[in-house]
Amino acid sequence: MLRLTALPTLLAVAVLGIACGRSPFAPPEGTKVAVVPFSLSRGISVQSFDGDPSQVGQSLAEQIVEQLREDNHLDAVVVPNGATPQGDLIVRGEITHINGGNTAVRVTAFAAGLVAWPFAFIGIAGRADLGSQGSVTRSDGTAVGGFSAEKHGDGWSQRHAIANATDSLAEEFGGMIKDGKYEGGHPGNDGYLAASAATEPAARQRTVSDRLQELDQLRTKGVISDEEYAAQRRRLIGEL
Repeated sequence: MLRLTALPTLLAVAVLGIACGRSPFAPPEGTKVAVVPFSLSRGISVQSFDGDPSQVGQSLAEQIVEQLREDNHLDAVVVPNGATPQGDLIVRGEITHINGGNTAVRVTAFAAGLVAWPFAFIGIAGRADLGSQGSVTRSDGTAVGGFSAEKHGDGWSQRHAIANATDSLAEEFGGMIKDGKYEGGHPGNDGYLAASAATEPAARQRTVSDRLQELDQLRTKGVISDEEYAAQRRRLIGEL
């Protein structure tokens, strides 16, 4: 039983945690976190990028793990491709857009900035952009939080610029997970991309399949006759 004399201490710890920027929903030290390599969204936009987009998602997952392991706070691992994620928290996400920017403009802006620093702002027009979104769930599938963000990156090449943007995204997402404070994950946020309409037929297919299974069960239990079963089955198959 909790003694009343311990309440002031617990309250002080909670207040201190909030004052330090940590949410009461922040995972405790040692929590096992499995980060699945980020996939490419169905509606992904890739512009001016000569690298492998799928490697961007892998790199983002790896760097998020590094952020979570920082100061030995969380026990985080990258889930191998094809393996089932195991952990107290499961992180999944996708890359929503990649824009490598204009390397020539960035280099020109850098050179001009050495002569007169105001010209360095020209580089904004050529910088790279990287957007991503994802979610965190518990091992039982219950939702913990959703996130999305977009980051800019500079560099001598498209790959270098996107790598820098990946670093920034990993730092932000890692901070959200450690602090238990999630931002984005809904329309209007940078990096957010609504579900593609292409996924709707698949969802409909699953629904019809479930209804067919229920129909089979009704016939097996004798709730409906063979004639009723055949008629309903033809109707459901017609919806496919």
